[in-house]
Amino acid sequence: MGNRVLDVIGGDLRNEVRPGQYTDLQAARPYPRFAGITLYENLGRTWYNGLQVKLERRFTNGLLFNTAYAFSKHLLDGVGSTVWDSPEPYAPQGYNRGRSSFDRRHILNINAVYDLPFGRGRKYATGLNPIANGLLGGWQLTGIYAFTSGAPLTISVPGATLGNGRGTRANIVGDPGVSGSSAQRWFNPAAFAAPGQYQFGNSALGVLDGPGTHILDTGLMKNFYFLESRYVQFRWEMFNAPNHVNLSNPGTTLGTPTTGVILSAGAARQMQFALKFVF
Repeated sequence: MGNRVLDVIGGDLRNEVRPGQYTDLQAARPYPRFAGITLYENLGRTWYNGLQVKLERRFTNGLLFNTAYAFSKHLLDGVGSTVWDSPEPYAPQGYNRGRSSFDRRHILNINAVYDLPFGRGRKYATGLNPIANGLLGGWQLTGIYAFTSGAPLTISVPGATLGNGRGTRANIVGDPGVSGSSAQRWFNPAAFAAPGQYQFGNSALGVLDGPGTHILDTGLMKNFYFLESRYVQFRWEMFNAPNHVNLSNPGTTLGTPTTGVILSAGAARQMQFALKFVF
């Protein structure tokens, strides 16, 4: 599937000057009595193309599951990822075209519910006495697994290097990939360099991918019946059950101590227990 959107609304910066050296930047503005002026216009385009696949098993023999996968790409041109973003004024052709911050190449979701096959009415141990069946039978296991590939990373140069109060992206001068990316070195900072004074960098929007996320949530549940319509439900739920370290994005500002370094991560394993009386 795919879509193309024309005339996307974005902010057109109308009171900026071209890159260069200015002794009085404010006086050089087209309207020197004003600071920034943003006119929201239909000035951009976006593209989304994707392959989506879904596999479903309805509840049979105590098991159901759903699997959904998307392989996609989201591009924009002349606008930012939100209506409040603005394309860079006076940029060379193609500079404002690239991957959206929403672009995720791979998205996979799997969820399942499984009635454990023990106890009365199930495949095994159907002859349990009422007390044993109350303790051992009737348990249900659930799980949700989600994988999302990393967010696009754009490498910027610190400071207002264009001379007009605005900055630019870095030049790409080598291979940014590293063998065995880690929190200490997610990409190769030496692959990027600051462009010459008052010049735009040539690296693309979203030139790299950040870390993907793997999240598995599980649940174990059982209803303890007193009467047909009255029971206590026990739940044990774990979020990020394997305690997988989901790294945050690395620093993307060139020439800093944190360039290519990841300093944080997503939530560790959490669990909760719950009892609910239904009547």
